[in-house]
Amino acid sequence: MIISLRKLTYEELKNQLSKEDKIVVWACNNCVKFCDKFGGRETMNNLAEKLKTDGYNVVRRELIGMSCVLDLVHLRAIEEATKKTFEEATVIIPLTCEDGYENLKYIFKDKKIIDVPKTIGLGILSTEWHTLRLSIPFEETGLKPPAEGMTLESAAKQLGIYAGPF
Repeated sequence: MIISLRKLTYEELKNQLSKEDKIVVWACNNCVKFCDKFGGRETMNNLAEKLKTDGYNVVRRELIGMSCVLDLVHLRAIEEATKKTFEEATVIIPLTCEDGYENLKYIFKDKKIIDVPKTIGLGILSTEWHTLRLSIPFEETGLKPPAEGMTLESAAKQLGIYAGPF
């Protein structure tokens, strides 16, 4: 399973938004859902509510199976049920892996796509550990996990980024 973490704190995210923005909170419901709840329905809803409480205009919550599949992202731009909302939106906040982020930038060229995710490697979800652990980090991270893997919190700390939801 791919492992992605957050580059931003909630305050850093808000600094990239304006109250006039029409915001879509976009979340995958696959790999990142298990990355200390970085993605998934619950995290998407919590972030949308937090932003609304702080006075931001969240116009849509978009849950998708896999943002890393370009065709699935493209369908959101052209399907009748979602097309109008995405035409009117100005910002998309991706709770995805880096591939999902790149797909959003490719499909929604006229939107501001906030650079949230940092994909750091592959992991294993174990019933023994009851959590996802980084087992094969990407070389550029410089991480060297032990044989039993590394917690996402530990990996995030070593990389100076963040695990879990906003």
